[in-house]
Amino acid sequence: MVAGGAKIIKFLVLFFNFLFFIFGIVLLGVGAYAEVKFGDFTKLSSVDFASGSRLLIAVGVFIAVIAFFGCCGAWKENRCLLVVFFALLLVMIVVEIAGAVLAYQHRDEISSTLENDINSTIANDYGTDKVKTEAIDLLQQVEKCCGAVSWRDWVINTNYNITKVPDSCCVDETAGCGESFYDPKSPNDLSKIYQTGCYVKLSTLVRDNLKTVAGVAIAILVIQILGMVFAGCLIRKIGQEAYTSA
Repeated sequence: MVAGGAKIIKFLVLFFNFLFFIFGIVLLGVGAYAEVKFGDFTKLSSVDFASGSRLLIAVGVFIAVIAFFGCCGAWKENRCLLVVFFALLLVMIVVEIAGAVLAYQHRDEISSTLENDINSTIANDYGTDKVKTEAIDLLQQVEKCCGAVSWRDWVINTNYNITKVPDSCCVDETAGCGESFYDPKSPNDLSKIYQTGCYVKLSTLVRDNLKTVAGVAIAILVIQILGMVFAGCLIRKIGQEAYTSA
């Protein structure tokens, strides 16, 4: 059994692993929420955005496993488990930094791709592809939006024009409401339909939550680094005491 300063380090490792485990569960929950909220919308994109939510779920599970190794290694004072914990944390930090750099480098490409994919689906697939038609309708109903940038985007579909949009664009959706929203006597009255585009809504949603996501990511990174530092110290202390008692 370690004693003195090593014992304090042992409990610090246990404490940071507990925090690490909690963040893992949080990430798993966020990933599950994103999968439920946006999973159906990924059918609209040529990029597999669904992998983002699934990646969060996988990372949450991986973090829980890493925390298990760290807790067991610290509690049992097992150098082998602690070394595994240290190595897994190091790999995760490298992957996280690489992922963050790639996401930042391609942020504009991802944004423009999403807008183009929504417009492409409206122009070419809505009304002919059942899966994508349902995905567009669900997106417009859930996010209370219409079109990509605005409701006027529906003119690119030959079945619609400036006076006709899908029923899923209506504030109070009823059969045929998208065909009767436009009143030539009051052309500026668009209160019966959603006027904001779905791409705009999704971009705003991401931007509004970006600070929260960044804050959680930084907190996890700090905990990981501190966990590695204390795990390294504990590994060294256990080795020293094993050598002394030998």
